[in-house]
Amino acid sequence: MANNTALRASTISKRYGGVFALNNVGFELNEGEILGLCGENGAGKSTLVKILGGLVTPDSGELTIAGQRVELGRRIDPALITIVHQELSILPHLSVLDNIMIGIQDHHFLYLRRRYTRQVRQHLAAVGLSHIDPDILASELSLAERQLVEIARGLASGARVLLLDEPTATLSEAEIANVFTVMRSLRQQGTAMVIISHRLDEIFAITDRVTVFRNGCHIFTRDTASVSSSELVSAMLGHDVERGVVRPVRPCGERHLTATQLGLKQVYGPLNFHCNKGEIVALVGQLGSGADHLLRTLAGLASADQGQILIDGQTVQLTSVAAAARCGIAYVPEDRAGKGVFLDAPIGINLTSRTLAELSSWGVISAQRDQAQAAALASAFTVDPVRNHENVSVLSGGNQQKV
Repeated sequence: MANNTALRASTISKRYGGVFALNNVGFELNEGEILGLCGENGAGKSTLVKILGGLVTPDSGELTIAGQRVELGRRIDPALITIVHQELSILPHLSVLDNIMIGIQDHHFLYLRRRYTRQVRQHLAAVGLSHIDPDILASELSLAERQLVEIARGLASGARVLLLDEPTATLSEAEIANVFTVMRSLRQQGTAMVIISHRLDEIFAITDRVTVFRNGCHIFTRDTASVSSSELVSAMLGHDVERGVVRPVRPCGERHLTATQLGLKQVYGPLNFHCNKGEIVALVGQLGSGADHLLRTLAGLASADQGQILIDGQTVQLTSVAAAARCGIAYVPEDRAGKGVFLDAPIGINLTSRTLAELSSWGVISAQRDQAQAAALASAFTVDPVRNHENVSVLSGGNQQKV
């Protein structure tokens, strides 16, 4: 690992209302180093990445890259720092090639796409997408493929520093292996990288050092090889975690949801399964297995072409989201930013948007009941209710998921 400092951040603070998202934090990143950034949801990790990328203005702080001071609060040259965002910034109505080349400044005044086809194919192959035609629209890609295109864009920038905010969250094990191979190659070339991940096995597998944040504060930075898994978890949580606890088998209630010979030709099934009241059923499958389509069917977003679904023994027709909701089915989509929340609406509005009828009388929403329910929901999921007036977009990815 090289000793030359690629990036130094110091005394960075950011407050939202009366809450510190970051409180006087800093770290150093060396050339040819991969630094893991760990912490619970809301620890300040994503906020720091956005500040370093010039997307959020801090209340205070300094940043130097390769010894040169950089003004915080302004968009930073992607040749210096490039972010692979947790929330995808892929433009679905542009081609894969155009998405990768956006922001790259080494093209001529006249942008001729065919000049870059070979280069883009190389970047796609590096992340395991050699089968993707650069000319297809990004909207035709799966969520995982879009995430890999986002990483390919980061490669194309040739940045000194690459910030990866949970880049593997939607990827399969094989795809993660491709990403790690690319990261190791970049490390050999001297690129400095920061990776945020909640998967601790990834932190131990790919990083040279690890930094822990908790409640917006810097807890420690240590060589990854010198830290145990239990030490890392304790530092993130602020207390020791009891391990090896065996939970007793809990009896479940009566059968609630049943699928019989449910299927969609060439996508999934026919399947038979059931879920009892008070039971959690895991549905496991890699990309392309049809697991996501099955969930969409149960949510009323897609149709099966055979079989039936029963709720409490009664056959139901889940022909729409509203029909599924009337049956007591709610859906949390994988594309949180695009389909799960209203990013530019307040947290409180997001929390109560599905229950407005219950909060209304004669079509008029009771502000008191609306605010009370929003506060109760926020507290139940450890989102600070004081922030309910703020837009969801200012929350960390983990807290957006809670909303």
